Amino acid sequence: MSSFSPTEYRPAEGLLIRIVDDGKVLTLDYQEATAVHQRSLWWGTAVGYRAMQVAAIALSKKQLWSRDNLTVVSGHPGPGVIDSLNYVTHCADTGRLTVMQNANCVSRCNSEMKFEWWVSDGQQCAHVMLREDFVPREFYQLIDRGIYNEKLEGDDKLFELYKVNLSARIWVAPLDENFSVEYLPPMAKGELPTNHVWSAVAV
Repeated sequence: MSSFSPTEYRPAEGLLIRIVDDGKVLTLDYQEATAVHQRSLWWGTAVGYRAMQVAAIALSKKQLWSRDNLTVVSGHPGPGVIDSLNYVTHCADTGRLTVMQNANCVSRCNSEMKFEWWVSDGQQCAHVMLREDFVPREFYQLIDRGIYNEKLEGDDKLFELYKVNLSARIWVAPLDENFSVEYLPPMAKGELPTNHVWSAVAV
């Protein structure tokens, strides 16, 4: 871990995340995370980035968290989520990001995906979870109809409206109103959380 104190550098505030990389404190901005995406991926980018803000705070109690030794497991396979996680942690670039999958959720979003993330720094693991009722059931139904070729007229427009609304809502309330976090023992590269009967794909 770095020697930078969280009293000197806030790990997360507003649109920002601070993290140590190669001994230097970097200040990351959400606007940069969204720069490479069209609007269709903004919901995934937003929720992934906010989850990493939670992880930043959780893993910076004594020292500002660092990209060194970070290992990330994502319960969500969406490309916006994965890109957001990698923008913050660089774990995909370094082969330390694992995406959990099941038979009905193979690198695609559907109703069985999990808005959960496990971020380990080698000393402890922050298990970050989006509030269970944050995403409405109707949103999952729209996803499934699209995946299984059962779309109804107007589904595409409604789906876009949901994503815009969710993207805005995730920024309105304080983090602790939409997310919870629990501390677990550290996880090694490629290790899966216990009590989750899923397969894993390294990214």
